[in-house]
Amino acid sequence: MQFVSNSFLLFAQAAEGAGQSGAFNMITLVPLMLIVMYFIVIRPQRNEEKKRKAMIEALQKGDTVITSSGIHGKVVEFKDNNETVVLAIAKDTNVSFNSSTILKKKEKEKEA
Repeated sequence: MQFVSNSFLLFAQAAEGAGQSGAFNMITLVPLMLIVMYFIVIRPQRNEEKKRKAMIEALQKGDTVITSSGIHGKVVEFKDNNETVVLAIAKDTNVSFNSSTILKKKEKEKEA
């Protein structure tokens, strides 16, 4: 009986040690995953947003832009401290948008 209880204690101690090792692996794995996620997802997204904001701030009257809803138009004027932009989308048709909805600036096409 003594042998059985000693072996049971050794087995219990081994299992307890393995649990601690698994917890240590988990503690190191979670921060490592967060760091990888930052460099793969968050950082590139922030860089794209900075580029888009710089493009919006550099817009001038006459630039052709595309909104996030897919509307193509030419910048006519800015209102409310550049928070609102007025786009001409057709002859005699001007529409106001928040500046943040501007997705990208269309490059001028070269005429042949």
